[in-house]
Amino acid sequence: MLKRFAFLTLSLILLLCATVTDAQVTPEVWVTTQDYAVLRAGPGTTWDRLTVLPFGATYRATGRNTFGTWIQVAYEGALDPGARTDVTIDGISYGWVNYRLLIWTGNILELPIDGIETARTARAVGPTIILMPDTPIYVGVVDPSTRMQNPYTTPITVEVTGRLGSAGSGYYWIQFKMNNQFYWTGTWAVPMYGTPNVPDAAYLYPYSRLYSQLRRESSRLYNVLSDIGGRWRSLLYGTGATCNDIPEDAAIVGLTDADLQLEPIYAPPTNALRAAQIEVNAALALFREVCAAPTQGVTPDTIQRALEHVDAAERYLNIVGELITPLQRRDPILGEVEN
Repeated sequence: MLKRFAFLTLSLILLLCATVTDAQVTPEVWVTTQDYAVLRAGPGTTWDRLTVLPFGATYRATGRNTFGTWIQVAYEGALDPGARTDVTIDGISYGWVNYRLLIWTGNILELPIDGIETARTARAVGPTIILMPDTPIYVGVVDPSTRMQNPYTTPITVEVTGRLGSAGSGYYWIQFKMNNQFYWTGTWAVPMYGTPNVPDAAYLYPYSRLYSQLRRESSRLYNVLSDIGGRWRSLLYGTGATCNDIPEDAAIVGLTDADLQLEPIYAPPTNALRAAQIEVNAALALFREVCAAPTQGVTPDTIQRALEHVDAAERYLNIVGELITPLQRRDPILGEVEN
């Protein structure tokens, strides 16, 4: 039943699984930084720092590692003094950014693994599966019409490079690389235990994208709230608070009205998140006013008003968490909530 059910979703997947070969032009994938992000010469924190990318800057993505945890981008700005030069080709520097600091548009599964070659790299092979001669293989898109004959008459081990879904939802699709080209098969044909640590393409669907962005933005807003809330509570208890490194006003990135129109179930948590943003920024504004006139001191009334904003922001963020927790159990492809 699950196998047949999976094929009912193929019309949706047609837009997802474009064929990519190493010879093709890098697909249109763009990433935007969600914080100040270190640009490195390779996919990992042990690689040399090239520069720091500013918050809210957008770059063309040119590659990824197997696990999707590091994204290579094309950077045309200045590098740090003394930064290595072997990452720069024709005036464009190809550096790597950790995915946690990015949001993106486009299908990262289409990005070439290892990206544009600059600095020499070596990596371990990612998760693998064994293809048998009769394993169903789909090229380009997952559709019965695109099924192809396995070119190998004996079992072959291939590297898993992406997925659509997870073990928690039963069967799901697996992307793998064979002969420098991406193909797809299903876990009912190639059993896997657990979920491989590779990118999940479900974010291409508005439902999953909104869920991921709400979690990310609420977490980021909570970090700002913890900072400013701690400063105001320190003033309340008479221990003093520093005026150094006050966070910038909280911004919400990636939640688009177009997605919300397609998935109106996310409107309530989004409204709560935006209300929390207003309260956090109000607490920040009051703290800046106090720091602008330190000799005047802080009145109890000001502290009380600020903590009212902090408490309201905490309530709104709790509402966000309560509202989105049940939504994670819905299958983004089949559109059903798991019981």
